[in-house]
Amino acid sequence: IPDVKYFGFIGDPTDGIGYVDLSGFANDAGMQVRFAIRALQHGAEMMAGGDSSASAGMASADPSKLKGLVLDLRSNPGGLLTSAVDVATLFVPNGSDVVSARGRGFPETLYRSKTDPILSPNTRLAVLVNEQTASAAEIVSGAIQDLDVGIIVGKGRTFGKGLVQNVQDLPYQTALKYTVAKYYTPSGRCIQSTVYKEGSSSDGKNAKYTSEKVADKDRAVFYTARGREVKDGGGVEVDYKVEPQKASPLELILLNNGAYSDYAAEWSKNHELTDNFKVDESTYKDFQRFVEKRQSDGDMKLEVLYDSQLKELQKKLKASNFDSSGRELDKLRSDIVKDVKKDFSIHKAEIIEDLEQNILARYLPDSMLIERGLRSDVQVTETAKMLKDGREFDKILPREGFLEENNGALKNAGQSYETTLNKEEGILKPEPTLQSRW
Repeated sequence: IPDVKYFGFIGDPTDGIGYVDLSGFANDAGMQVRFAIRALQHGAEMMAGGDSSASAGMASADPSKLKGLVLDLRSNPGGLLTSAVDVATLFVPNGSDVVSARGRGFPETLYRSKTDPILSPNTRLAVLVNEQTASAAEIVSGAIQDLDVGIIVGKGRTFGKGLVQNVQDLPYQTALKYTVAKYYTPSGRCIQSTVYKEGSSSDGKNAKYTSEKVADKDRAVFYTARGREVKDGGGVEVDYKVEPQKASPLELILLNNGAYSDYAAEWSKNHELTDNFKVDESTYKDFQRFVEKRQSDGDMKLEVLYDSQLKELQKKLKASNFDSSGRELDKLRSDIVKDVKKDFSIHKAEIIEDLEQNILARYLPDSMLIERGLRSDVQVTETAKMLKDGREFDKILPREGFLEENNGALKNAGQSYETTLNKEEGILKPEPTLQSRW
């Protein structure tokens, strides 16, 4: 299964705004991202009327013709550490620190870029993230932000997993996953959002471990290569905010209940996919009947988003013997269901889009589904507009003189990123053989 499931141009290809969807960090992630960017650079040059041709090959393409690039890391859960380093080195200056790891009984490990970046300094880079961007994806995001080679775009912060873990095989086809170190971005910050520590129960007898989120007041300030402030202890915070399209309550309920995919399975039993497939009015009404039957059979609760609050209120009313209020609560529950059903009309276009995607998912490859979904993706569209216009990007990250200012400061004496320094012994030695997942 490829990590890069789709790459292409956003909007008018002559604008030169590329897009790469990276869903994970398996062994070949770096190679796949490199190929995608080279292909986009080649395509951008051809669109611009350059001399590049199919026979000349992608390696000879002028990288400056690619005006902008969106690297989509939304909901990327991470993967192999070395693959994250491979991807990051495609963007950061040669010789830059990418990530380091430190822990008790774990030799301090520094990963450093050893190749020139693949992007032209004229290409504006935006990394799209969300709250499910985690682990290895945060290594890439953190390195790009700390070294000021691109900006982070999204709603708020990434997940905040800054731990390195090993997996130890155990008998009976089981395994133990344990934390061995924390990782640090080039600025020196650890973006781990949860603090784990040993505590005790209220009686002081049974030892246990506790966890708590890092408070905003406890987040320390660090600085990027160009002096921008960034903070530790809460994931990677975005530089440019773009809100995702907000789903209606009914859409969330249908998605969480699996109604879309289940209906798509039933639909495919009795229908054949045709060219230019669309969910027509007849299919949409049939889907509504499918949902209503699920509700009547007790397989779906349209008030589920509010169910816990309603149950808690019902419990308190019953304890207070407020019988008349209890009856009003039943009416409130019924009114909520009626209001939720109104979304079938209010958000008809969005529900049809979701339904079409789920039906097509049974027939089409991921690349075609992603390409189709980009048409209605608000965050991707707004990010592409920002890159094309350039003014907002340049306010956050001015490009003029960037390489001249940073290359000297960021380069270090020539060790590859696959080395580790044992400070106590003062010698370089091979990296421990780990298949660490970040």
